[in-house]
Amino acid sequence: MTKNDIINLHSIRWVVALKEEAKTIIELYRMKIIDGRNLYPIYKSFDGTHWLIVSGMGKQNAAAATAYLYSVSSASDSASWINLGIAGCGIGKYGDLCLVDKISDNSLQNRYPITIPKINLPRMALFTTDVPMNDYSSKELIDMEGIAFYEIASKLTSNEFICLMKVISDGPQNNIKALNRTKIIDLIDLNIRDIKTIVSYYEKLSHFDFLKKRKPRLFDVLISKWHFSVTQRHKLESLLRRVETFLPDNNVLEVLNDCKKASSVLSVLDLKIKKNEVDWSHS
Repeated sequence: MTKNDIINLHSIRWVVALKEEAKTIIELYRMKIIDGRNLYPIYKSFDGTHWLIVSGMGKQNAAAATAYLYSVSSASDSASWINLGIAGCGIGKYGDLCLVDKISDNSLQNRYPITIPKINLPRMALFTTDVPMNDYSSKELIDMEGIAFYEIASKLTSNEFICLMKVISDGPQNNIKALNRTKIIDLIDLNIRDIKTIVSYYEKLSHFDFLKKRKPRLFDVLISKWHFSVTQRHKLESLLRRVETFLPDNNVLEVLNDCKKASSVLSVLDLKIKKNEVDWSHS
């Protein structure tokens, strides 16, 4: 695995209701639309780390699009999922980017995203409605997709990998009827620096989780050559994680070549680690 491979191990999935909300993100991460015959427009970055789906408005669309993107993009359980969009707000400032720390709808159960990056942004509760609302008096943030996105995404990955970001677009002093395509694009664009900071946090989260869960490079090769018990496999995995950061694969295989059984493989690996012999070519 090369250095560039490691850098690109993060994985981000975006679910966005409107093309206008997605435009700046698509451009920022240099995403291109893939096969136009998909049920929803799907965009992908060149290196495959960022995927974005334009769901359309409403809970049903958000839920279906989230599940569809998971399938089409073959998202791993280390992928981070982000829902970005505009929202009405009864108390916030027009144009502010807000992080969602509570989600609800007309049901009795609330949902709580459990991990939010440390950044100086407003944190608000989001209410997802089935129809557009212009009564902002009893709500913080209001949208039409958030809770449906969250319910599906939370079935696909751990809650800590899910993020909802909303930009305040309308409220008591800003009529929703005044919104147009250009204003929506501008609202996202004006917050792009903070959006990038938040995304960077979820990229790192995804990256480290992937590294933690993946098998070491030589694991499958070695278990095909020697018979390891379940306990020995766990030990082998642990040892290989320690050696693969500083030892070339070919050198590892060469030094293990004379081993007759799995226990010998483990002993040799353990000894080399303890001696910290980085140069195995003279072993």
